[in-house]
Amino acid sequence: MTAAEQWARLLPQWRLIDDARRIERQWTAPDFAAAVAMIVAIAMRAEQADHHPDIHLERYRRLRIELTTHAVGGLSENDFILAAQIEELLSANARASPHE
Repeated sequence: MTAAEQWARLLPQWRLIDDARRIERQWTAPDFAAAVAMIVAIAMRAEQADHHPDIHLERYRRLRIELTTHAVGGLSENDFILAAQIEELLSANARASPHE
């Protein structure tokens, strides 16, 4: 098992993509405003960490969040740390429903 696979096991809502060079999480907000508010919350956390995800807003309320470390051409510990912090934000949103 690779290091990325070991880290990913700690974040079951996230999945490895792109030959394990990225991790991805999808999340559905209750409405457009909540989706945009979550983007802002994630952006603030990412700025604090100086590590920035790709965030895609799809179908007006679904977020697709991707993390990778461009400097190493794949995943680093920073990706999993920020993913865990993002997961806390998503979990704290009581009105949210996870994307299946």
